[in-house]
Amino acid sequence: MAFVNFMKSLINTRDDVKELRARNILFSSYTSDEEVVQLFNNIPTFGLEDFNIYDEVKHRIHEHYNNKVKTWFAELIHNYFSSPWTFIAFVAAAALIIMSFLQTYFTISPCN
Repeated sequence: MAFVNFMKSLINTRDDVKELRARNILFSSYTSDEEVVQLFNNIPTFGLEDFNIYDEVKHRIHEHYNNKVKTWFAELIHNYFSSPWTFIAFVAAAALIIMSFLQTYFTISPCN
């Protein structure tokens, strides 16, 4: 019931549905945005519609969505490390570079 009330607080007009779809938050098989609005408006919540309790949740979701560092990190993982083999190859390449650097350093200035 809480999820339905939260979605009702987010979706009031078809512009809300359009914005949620544009940001890849809402996926729907309905052809029009008005059908999605009608779907959520027709779900009975039996008088438990106090949408003010979701203001803090909306604010925190908005802050999380607008955090550029998290967005870039998620895109990095999604685009370049989608397979475990790419992560293993990255770790192996980083280890080789670090060992090459250490070998060069100790060749130039050996320990006594």
